[in-house]
Amino acid sequence: MLLNDRTLLRLHLEAVWNIQLPLITYTHVNVLASGYPPPWLLYVAQMADEYIYVWRSNVDASSRQALLKYMAQIYSGQPDKRGIEREVALKFVDQPAMTQAQAQQLAQPITDQSVVEEFQPGASHYFFERSRAPLFGTIRDGRLLSIAHSSRSTSEACELGIETHPEARRRGYALAATILWTQAVLQENLVPIYSALADNAASLALADAAGYRAFAHGTSITNLP
Repeated sequence: MLLNDRTLLRLHLEAVWNIQLPLITYTHVNVLASGYPPPWLLYVAQMADEYIYVWRSNVDASSRQALLKYMAQIYSGQPDKRGIEREVALKFVDQPAMTQAQAQQLAQPITDQSVVEEFQPGASHYFFERSRAPLFGTIRDGRLLSIAHSSRSTSEACELGIETHPEARRRGYALAATILWTQAVLQENLVPIYSALADNAASLALADAAGYRAFAHGTSITNLP
């Protein structure tokens, strides 16, 4: 499924913040007022050689000018202040570091609510909501050690959520679960998307190993300067 980066950005933002966007045909776009408002005033995506500015619809003209000036200062190297969050959005485009067969030896579909409840007490209801499918994880000696799910989803795309028990990290469990989740999403003709905070080196390394590559570096601003 070949989609351009502007379309991927729309799918990512709609899934993560439960908002509605028009097709991104210009560098400035407003969140549709018919949907939910995002927590931020402005989201700026740096993609290849262009910047896309996504605005909450109720931000007035003077506030927009102030935010654009502030964003220019941020990109010129000014230290981030409160209300700034940076992320990386990634698309699945490359061969994972582990084969499908290898992944299937480590991870499997998760259907037993009890192992999820033991993994994270009180969370089985969350993980077994229809919107969280598909669920894949690693079970060893009856214990769930890692689980991949759709943390957010729309009719077009799913965003990966991956959680691993601290004692089970760096064993390939999260990678295997991510690979199987990705393939299951693709088989549903949906777009798998991975995103992580820009300073989360471990998550970005996992994304790279799973075949995901960055298509946008996003900065959101929730407060007026």
